[in-house]
Amino acid sequence: MERSGPPRLYFDYVDPLSYLVELELAAAARAGDLPEPERVPLELRLPPAPLLDPEGPWWRERWRAALALGGAGEGIELAEPPILPWTRKAHELVAHARATGVGLQAHRAVFEAMFGRGEDIGRVDVLVDLARALGLDATEAKAVLDVDRYAQDVAALSAEAAARVGEPPALAFGGRVLRGFHNRDAVRTFLLR
Repeated sequence: MERSGPPRLYFDYVDPLSYLVELELAAAARAGDLPEPERVPLELRLPPAPLLDPEGPWWRERWRAALALGGAGEGIELAEPPILPWTRKAHELVAHARATGVGLQAHRAVFEAMFGRGEDIGRVDVLVDLARALGLDATEAKAVLDVDRYAQDVAALSAEAAARVGEPPALAFGGRVLRGFHNRDAVRTFLLR
């Protein structure tokens, strides 16, 4: 179970329910003081495993659930991505951004690129454009991604997360785990308990 420390959100950028939980966390935080969760990658597919199939039953069910939940909230418009890429490079970009002080902004920018605009966040050029938009040096960001500077860190966190909670999204705090999508009230109650 979760050790003491800050709450942790286990997520993957290719998971629409993780995106919706992130939006609910942001809304809950706007409503008052909450402990800020540490974002921990939990990759759904690791290379060389096949990519998720956008026509496969797992994705179709996940996407239907996300659309229903987005519509039930504030009418969030979700853009269905045409490809469901491996997300290691996106997690590496966010690790680099965290080291430069803009980790949370990068985290949210990757989700917005994936589900707000349907961009292929598995492509380095897309990630470098996100880095540039965040004010990071694009040349440095590309170099960091090309040499896999954060690949081992991301892999270790993802393996630990998979062993701890299984599948994203999950929010863990104080030995408790809240699995799946929950609205901002449930998230807020969980974090304040």
